[in-house]
Amino acid sequence: MIRFCTAMYERLTMGNRAGSLASMTRPDRELLIGLNLISQLTPKRTQRLFARFESFRGIWDAPSSAFTALFGSRVLGEAIASARSETAIDEEMAKAAEKDVRIVTLMDPDYPPTLREIDDPPMALYVRGILPIDSPRALAIVGTRRGTRYGKMIAGRFASQLALKHCTVVSGLAAGIDTAAHQGALDVGGLTVAVMGCGIDYPYPKANQPLYQQIVEHGTVLSEYPMGSRPAKWTFPQRNRILSGLSRGVVVIQAPERSGALITARCALEQGREVFAVPGNINTLTSAGSNRLIKQGATLADSVDDILDEFPDLRLDVGPADPENAPKEPKLGEKESFVYELIGLEPIHMDDIIARADLSPTEASHILLLLQLENLVEEVEGGRFMRKD
Repeated sequence: MIRFCTAMYERLTMGNRAGSLASMTRPDRELLIGLNLISQLTPKRTQRLFARFESFRGIWDAPSSAFTALFGSRVLGEAIASARSETAIDEEMAKAAEKDVRIVTLMDPDYPPTLREIDDPPMALYVRGILPIDSPRALAIVGTRRGTRYGKMIAGRFASQLALKHCTVVSGLAAGIDTAAHQGALDVGGLTVAVMGCGIDYPYPKANQPLYQQIVEHGTVLSEYPMGSRPAKWTFPQRNRILSGLSRGVVVIQAPERSGALITARCALEQGREVFAVPGNINTLTSAGSNRLIKQGATLADSVDDILDEFPDLRLDVGPADPENAPKEPKLGEKESFVYELIGLEPIHMDDIIARADLSPTEASHILLLLQLENLVEEVEGGRFMRKD
């Protein structure tokens, strides 16, 4: 398939420059905003339009019969033709300006270059926060909305460690793994990008509105959907190509056999991006999809080093994203360190700690209390302990 950034982009932009003065009443970027408002123009149909027409103006002025011939449906052709509205363009731009939203189109220099390279790039992006996005240092972290405590801990840890390498963490603002990834980057003063599956002025899910605002202030929130668009079943799978398109690689953490994270992984492979998967418990459904990715050839990632091995340039010792927020190593004695190493992400009983560390019950209780005061571990059910997030 022809990458948009090569033949089509050059041909369409040249075609618009060659148009008559009469056809230049609207800048190309505004025509793209208008075309993006037409719900019938899915990414794949837009790709066919761009391959067929010589300019954006040509698409805007084409008769319905041209769309009918291209898509083989008179109903669809007439729907696309009748949906073109210059009034709608003006209204959309006014709505965006009112809510401090920037619209970046394929024609604009701040449009992410790696996203322009994919086969079906968004015609327009609605953006709040920081531009441009540093795509060469961007990595996506995705996973299930029903992430376990372990999965969310890993997502947060990976995101923090990548952010400390000045990588931009890309995710989808969903509950579970996405939320943990965004928060992990923010916790160390790093950059994160949230790609929404609805209009940028419709923060979703509602529980993540505070996180949404944090990202607006310290990162980037973006969407391809027009102002006011509500989330739907099809919007999230469609936006997943943007998650991978913005990134050099995609890290999948806890994905069931049927999940949006696996769609993102498939998009990444189609776009020539690297795919990483964190192995999970073979007895849990939440890890079935990510474990299968490893079987199919995805790079197993049980630490951030596995990701950085694929991208040596990201290993640059640039220091923490925010030194004040960088995680501080706890000051523990020899026995405390040994006990801390025994306690992992799965609960371990105090009796096992006593036996394996060769401690008296009094010593073990004292050390465990110290580790809890340091906010390193917590007691869960039945005298068991596990590391904190």
